[in-house]
Amino acid sequence: MNRNLILDRHYRVGKSLWPNGIDAVVLFNVEGVGWEDLYYFSGFRSTSGILIFGPRERFLVTDGRYILQAKEQSPFTVIDKGNNEYIALIESLLKDFGAKTIGINAKTLSSYLYLKLARLGFEFADVSDALADCRRKKSPEEVELIRKAAEQAGKAFLNTLNEIRPGIKETEVAARLEYEMRLLGAEGGWGNTGFIVASGERSALPHGRPTLREWQKGEWATIDFGARYEGYVSDITRNVYLGSPSKKAVEIHSLLCMAHIEAVSKIKPGVPAKDVDAAARQILANRGLDKYFTHGLGHGIGLEVHEMPRLSSKSVEMLEEGDVVTVEPGIYIEGYGGMRVEDDYLVTGSGAQRLTSDIPMELFVVMG
Repeated sequence: MNRNLILDRHYRVGKSLWPNGIDAVVLFNVEGVGWEDLYYFSGFRSTSGILIFGPRERFLVTDGRYILQAKEQSPFTVIDKGNNEYIALIESLLKDFGAKTIGINAKTLSSYLYLKLARLGFEFADVSDALADCRRKKSPEEVELIRKAAEQAGKAFLNTLNEIRPGIKETEVAARLEYEMRLLGAEGGWGNTGFIVASGERSALPHGRPTLREWQKGEWATIDFGARYEGYVSDITRNVYLGSPSKKAVEIHSLLCMAHIEAVSKIKPGVPAKDVDAAARQILANRGLDKYFTHGLGHGIGLEVHEMPRLSSKSVEMLEEGDVVTVEPGIYIEGYGGMRVEDDYLVTGSGAQRLTSDIPMELFVVMG
């Protein structure tokens, strides 16, 4: 990763931390938990490591498995923990810093580690919001990685359509999608989060994880998926009808597309995120269907599937140039089914740029 890009990230997050009494930040990656922050602020991606940085000092600590990799990926001083305990090394380095107040990401730090750190005698402050705010604005390099992830996901979806037939299990669809993504060069899907594949009446579940249910002719499935490429993700939802679509299904899908497009037309810097949500919701309200839209309109994406900002009726955030957000209006009717239409957008100075343009926004039909 470009050294200047990483140093710029340190400068941006430091502007909100150092003047407020934070002397240093300690970021953990323990068995892959917390890898996103560590990667973003160091360039190093693994399953184990600690980044310690202040206004001037920057140290990356890892174990023997990753020393060479860390030296290749990160511009910072790499320390081999050897037979030392991580906590003892942290204490020594922070004392060398002269640090008294330490910033941590309380959202990803385990209580086990926190209790160990608490015994060291430092003051601790949760800086998770500052880290998330720094990660929110995407650089051109990050945008291109998300765009590539969107391209891979779109092509994988279109390839998977060729495998859909009556009786296919939801789990088979999810597995095929990830397989196709990997063939196209992606790391795979989202990892532990997993895709959403919900067919028949199960499509009324906004987060319906794939089951062994067999998808039958005369039903549709809502499929929420995305690829991960060099750490960054895409997030797309499409609806696929197996057989000839019913009139009601076509009408619901068309209405969601209208709500989607209306919301996108409101996206630009300085617009309250809740206003974008309201624009989509009003289209559904005009048809008396807004009560079936049971979640926020969208969210930021990047190294994680859900990042800042949030597009919802409760959001207090304003859209900013460089945000990458999803727009995903949905209708979910218990006992009948549901649909969602989701794409990814970059907020530019002039509006919204669709990053998922390789896959049409339509109700896909497979005759089987």
